[in-house]
Amino acid sequence: MNRVQGAVAAVTALAIAGLGVVATGHEPVATTPSFASLGSPTMPFVPTGSFITSSWFCPGVPAGEEGVGGSVHITNPRDETITGTITAMADGGAASVAQPISVNARSSIVIDLPELQPSATFVSAVVEIAGGGGFVEQLAEHPSGDSVTACSNAASSDWYFADGFTAEGSTVQIVLSNPYPEAAIVDIGFVTADGIRNPSRLQGYPVPGRSVQLVELGARDETLIGTNVHASRGRVVAGRAQRYLGGGRLGFTMTLGAPSLANQYWFADGENADGVTEQYSIYNPTEADVDVSAVFLGLAATDTFTNDTSINVPAGRVVGFDIKDVANLPAGRHGLVFSTFTESSIVVERVTTRPAGKRVATSVVMGSPPQLASRRWSASVSSATAIDDAIVVLNADSIDTTVTVSALGTGGFVPVPGLDAVPLPAGAVLTLPINDPSAVGQAFIVESGQSIFVERLLPRGADREGRTGSFALSG
Repeated sequence: MNRVQGAVAAVTALAIAGLGVVATGHEPVATTPSFASLGSPTMPFVPTGSFITSSWFCPGVPAGEEGVGGSVHITNPRDETITGTITAMADGGAASVAQPISVNARSSIVIDLPELQPSATFVSAVVEIAGGGGFVEQLAEHPSGDSVTACSNAASSDWYFADGFTAEGSTVQIVLSNPYPEAAIVDIGFVTADGIRNPSRLQGYPVPGRSVQLVELGARDETLIGTNVHASRGRVVAGRAQRYLGGGRLGFTMTLGAPSLANQYWFADGENADGVTEQYSIYNPTEADVDVSAVFLGLAATDTFTNDTSINVPAGRVVGFDIKDVANLPAGRHGLVFSTFTESSIVVERVTTRPAGKRVATSVVMGSPPQLASRRWSASVSSATAIDDAIVVLNADSIDTTVTVSALGTGGFVPVPGLDAVPLPAGAVLTLPINDPSAVGQAFIVESGQSIFVERLLPRGADREGRTGSFALSG
């Protein structure tokens, strides 16, 4: 085994050994129904088991202007109808609006959020499903490009963002939603190249009950901004809306924050290619410096590529990492995992800018913590047009496996022709199409015999070139 293979095997083996949620292949054990208790906050996933109710907290979509909008996509994989409630919250003091929902067996519904709050400039939502059993994502629409993100399983007292960009007139807004009746109080801080900043106007910031608040950080002409939100009273949901107008970035992204820190983050979709810029923002909001290891996965071994990148991230700072700075990095697709021995210390986001016709398109994806490695990934939002490389799969184990993509139809999830038991070698990255008529525009799941991570590269809108990246839902 050469050095590259050894590094990959060591990282994947250590990461997967401590997961605790990796599929075992055993039959599910019957449990007593209860309200969903999801433990410590983490990135979104599909809960399993029997629940009295399950909730999804969507960070929000823009509204109130021509060309902007968004929707919530709810998928029911069950053999019976599921019911529940969607509550839409808005900025500007508008009252929240609740309406019942019903999703037929083996189907999906799409709910237009601005239609529920026509006077808002931003709308967020809470979806409550009686008995659980569904999964939920949101699609934000913008003239600069659409953006997909998962809805959170819970509100949290803490949220983190590693990326922020305001160069050449680009804008960043933190979108805070309070789904509960009582007001929440939050403290917002951020860090730039000049150091840590905690503006007094962002300390003790009130978020009224069942409302949305848009927060301008006030950091201009910055290329790297790490942000943290802490609720001293109550819990909130935090998203980040970014519009890129220059400085090497163009487009619009809406991203759910990370509700907790971790010591490892995984990414399935990486690409070292002409015209592609792939950068990572690593934020360490703790009081101790950390050393972070970056290991590339899915690359062929070479004599000149050592695959042993180490990045020091000082306490309270955010550090950028560009794959172009990695010596002799092989061309092509790759996965990437960032690790540190310090527990609960970092958050990592990937910023990818790819050619989009005569321009470029920027997409931002929050990394996935190791406990979400799973043999099954689900997606409510798919591509409405045929795409040859819409799904990116990373084998997080050191064992060869296969991957099957199934699309939702009237008979449930059925394997897509040509995408049944596709070989996926150990530690490898695989791209798969959404081009069969049975899969285009349909919710889908990706299943494997080993632990995998799954991202999507979806269109940025029917008439816009380029792609928007996002993780599917683990489970």
